[in-house]
Amino acid sequence: MKMLYEIEDKKWFSFKGIGIAVLMLAIYFGVPQLVGGLFYYKLGLPEMLSVFIGNIVVALIFFLMFMPLLIKHFKEYASNFSDSFHDSLKYWGIGLGIMVVTNLILNVFVFPGEIAENEELNRSFLGLYPLIGFFEVSLLAPFIEEMIFRFALRKAWGYNKYYPLISGLVFGLLHALTGINSISDLPYLLYTIPYGALGYAFGYAYNKSNNIFSSMVCHFLHNTMCFVFIVLAV
Repeated sequence: MKMLYEIEDKKWFSFKGIGIAVLMLAIYFGVPQLVGGLFYYKLGLPEMLSVFIGNIVVALIFFLMFMPLLIKHFKEYASNFSDSFHDSLKYWGIGLGIMVVTNLILNVFVFPGEIAENEELNRSFLGLYPLIGFFEVSLLAPFIEEMIFRFALRKAWGYNKYYPLISGLVFGLLHALTGINSISDLPYLLYTIPYGALGYAFGYAYNKSNNIFSSMVCHFLHNTMCFVFIVLAV
């Protein structure tokens, strides 16, 4: 039986790939609830810290599951770092530009004076725990989300030209859904557009390079920049 990291991405849907994606999603959603719940309900830690510990466990599980592949991709990315990093900067810059413009349009004409719920949650977390917030926002989140929204999704959907679009839509939609608490909040789904633009850029970087660190570095850069801006603002 092949190891998980040895299962190749098919051009279109793959039952094995879907199985990997379902397993990773179960870990992604389930482990923070179980581990975080233990620290929150049993040990009395603050909720945000408990979730942070749960996310550390998720990252460790993903790393152990795919360690040989991650090491291989890291070595390949590092061996041609100048060109690889240049491409990461380019794709991130394009995605960021579209995200900024569409966010500006939404914040001026649709939701004046408001910000996306996902950003509001990040600001609250960083205001309370700036050091832990750095590891959560700049390191843990990019690693976990790239393994889910890029790596696992491509295993399930397939390695084809439509994958970056699907990756962007799923990434954007799930980020926008954090602001939906009732039917009256449905207009916040428009935030799928800016987040989706960024997700498309990450997906395109991964598809073009076939190296998860191409999109992961983009994500590290983006979240670190956001971290700096948020810390300066709070």
